[in-house]
Amino acid sequence: MVPPRGALRRVHVGDLRPGDHVCLLFASEEERTSVLRDFVRCGLDARDKILYLAGRRDPRDPAGPLDRCRLPLPRDGGVEVVALTEFLTGTGALEPAALLGHLRGAAARSRAEGFRALRVAGELCAALRDEGDVHRLLRYETLLGEEFGSGQALTVCQYDVRRCGPGALDAFASVHSRSVEADPLVRAAELVVARTYRPQGLRLEGVVDVCSHRQLRDALRSVAAVRADVLLEMSGVEFLDLGGLRLLMGFARARAARHRAVELAGLAPHLSQVITLIGWDRTPGLRLAGAG
Repeated sequence: MVPPRGALRRVHVGDLRPGDHVCLLFASEEERTSVLRDFVRCGLDARDKILYLAGRRDPRDPAGPLDRCRLPLPRDGGVEVVALTEFLTGTGALEPAALLGHLRGAAARSRAEGFRALRVAGELCAALRDEGDVHRLLRYETLLGEEFGSGQALTVCQYDVRRCGPGALDAFASVHSRSVEADPLVRAAELVVARTYRPQGLRLEGVVDVCSHRQLRDALRSVAAVRADVLLEMSGVEFLDLGGLRLLMGFARARAARHRAVELAGLAPHLSQVITLIGWDRTPGLRLAGAG
């Protein structure tokens, strides 16, 4: 059975370990860059060899995804960029065995060079043209999971949801146990705040009290410049004090001044009742979604 894309368990980039084979289904360059930046930085910190499978370069974007990460990349062979087009036949079809053979050799070289593991990210949409290409990519994904599940490599397979049909995306998701997302903006003992991109906003989990007000304020500032409405996913919030609520109301009023809204989704019923009793449900720029 193919699991729906939303059912994939999430994993933060910083929690990836050798042997992991995960996917990134992205809908914007901002989303992909945020994950790729953390992926590269964590790899450099862990002394991994980084191999990037680049798709067809967009002439409107000559810098490419790695350059947009704006990280100081080492010049000691720790980063390798390979064009995915090197593994396409003359008719443009992907050769899964050829690509896997290259990754196998790269993993062996990385160990010989003293790296901990091979860290692979790839723009696989460059190999998509028709249904036959979907089957070839699925074959590659299956072989990849079998080859490197023992811990020689960790891989993030990137798919642009704007270029893949729903059926293809569900098929690609089915061969990955988890989807990857950028590391949280806040990761404290009692509060985690992660950036979301579809829709734009934040996901809050844990406890918001006086000890975490500053962290919540900083996280809200990170999405203050978003030009669309912002959604704050609150279903994982166990406790939210009045100070935290005031921060959210102030954020909504600031967004209203820019003709944008803030939606609070998944609020616990008692929090919705508190907001309504105080009258904060009439705060300019605020929308309350259904209670969790």
